[in-house]
Amino acid sequence: MAALLPEFEYDIFISYRHNDNLFDGWVTEFVARLQEELAATIKERLSIYFDKDRTDGLGDTHMVGPSLAHRLRSFILIPLISQTYCDTTRFSWQHEFLPFLQQASADRLGLHLRLPSGNVGCRILPLRIHNLDATDVQLLEHTMGGPLRTIDFVYQDLGVNRPLRAKDDELPRPTGGLLYRNQINKVANAIKELVAAAKQQSAPAATTPVAPGLQDAPAWAPPAAPVSEATPTAPVASAPPVAARANGPVVFLAWTSKELAARREELALVCTKAGLHVVPTSDCPLDENEFRLRTQEALASAVCALHLLGNEFGRRFEDDDECSFPMFAYQEARRVAGSRPAFRQFVWYCPDEALAVKPAQKAFVNTIRNELTEQCTFTNAPSAMQLVEDLRSSLRQAAPPAAVIEKETDIFFVFNEMDLEEANAITDRLSEEFPLEILTIEPDSEDLYKDITVRAIPKSKLAVVYFKHSAGWALPFVKQVWRLVGGAGSTTPILFVGEDDPVLNRMHGFKAPKVISRIQPHLGVSEEVRRVFQQLNLPA
Repeated sequence: MAALLPEFEYDIFISYRHNDNLFDGWVTEFVARLQEELAATIKERLSIYFDKDRTDGLGDTHMVGPSLAHRLRSFILIPLISQTYCDTTRFSWQHEFLPFLQQASADRLGLHLRLPSGNVGCRILPLRIHNLDATDVQLLEHTMGGPLRTIDFVYQDLGVNRPLRAKDDELPRPTGGLLYRNQINKVANAIKELVAAAKQQSAPAATTPVAPGLQDAPAWAPPAAPVSEATPTAPVASAPPVAARANGPVVFLAWTSKELAARREELALVCTKAGLHVVPTSDCPLDENEFRLRTQEALASAVCALHLLGNEFGRRFEDDDECSFPMFAYQEARRVAGSRPAFRQFVWYCPDEALAVKPAQKAFVNTIRNELTEQCTFTNAPSAMQLVEDLRSSLRQAAPPAAVIEKETDIFFVFNEMDLEEANAITDRLSEEFPLEILTIEPDSEDLYKDITVRAIPKSKLAVVYFKHSAGWALPFVKQVWRLVGGAGSTTPILFVGEDDPVLNRMHGFKAPKVISRIQPHLGVSEEVRRVFQQLNLPA
């Protein structure tokens, strides 16, 4: 029976170790019950390849591997992960699991699919039939490039490690034990979602919906400057024609260390819904040279690069132990930015605060912070949605700047009413030297103070957002205002300055292009404003 999609031989390929079917025919029964469940779940009939006997249909002179290769051209692979499956020397691993992983990553659909629910599903659907050794879990996670997610068929009882059987549903269950019937249903439902996703991807393209909060997508234009000619040591492919870019501006979303794989999937989805086209779309290559080449090819077509960094340093190169895959991607993007003024980099640092950051990763992050430029933004955004909003705001500023706005005052000084006494003392000292415009934010005021601020900042040579007791207000305020006045494209720098008492103020910094973040003692605030103004070579 043919597969639903014409490019595949079968819809589902069952990969397993034959010794897991010898004792009680567990695999044979599973396949039979799965077929029954699929028939009751999916309207179309799905084809399943399951070799009851490894030599089934093969003559004495036939080669097993090549004879099974065409059958491996399936839409979904279901590996039955047992205590003996994760053996890199065995047939099921070498000739079924790994080849499917590689070919699915490279075919039209890709290994991962956007499900109708908005989540992401994998065409490898692992079922766990034994409790696994830690080394087996590590091998699977390393090979698949992310945390292991399985549907379990393990009988749950103290001291027992065997597959769950259908007849176990009729016996008294251990507390919290699984029902075989429910697990079979979960498998069928997961397959149904993947089939729907494949049909959706194969259908004619429709207008991409925009995520809530990101409706005001600008009309995007390609970079004015062409990609520079590649150097012999670091080849960069030419950017494709703009017409080939299906979903708006191209964003290079760097492959991450495995603990951030799920967050990368989420971020890719948010970018797509916001009208951005994410590359690369496939899983991270296992081969190091292929990784380098595909990273450079993806960067060549992108207008910006997005890097996710967490606690782990990531996979290291065999020929360069001090460089990880994420570090290489960052360095390549930085090189591209050096030759393309309109190119932007965004580094999202999102470590798990409950875990320690590895020393190599900590050093890498510090290096990035120390070499920030106007083309590179370092952020601790609380969510993917917020990050993409910031990214779009910065990209919008890459367009040719609007007409220059005449500066009407030297310093626009903003503070919260909570800091009235200290702010008055500081502005009194500054007013002796600079023309000032002062805005006091009243927490209960009905004034549209953000609108006032956004209108006033472009007319000033320097904007100052000051805080002492109002740190909780100041940080989100300056982030919002920075985006509204143009982010990296603003014509007015912002000095975000707070006092060092209370000491918790030291944790309220904001690093971004055109923003200078400082913490000073009270008497040093006015001097810091004066120093920054003079350093920017702004005539008083």
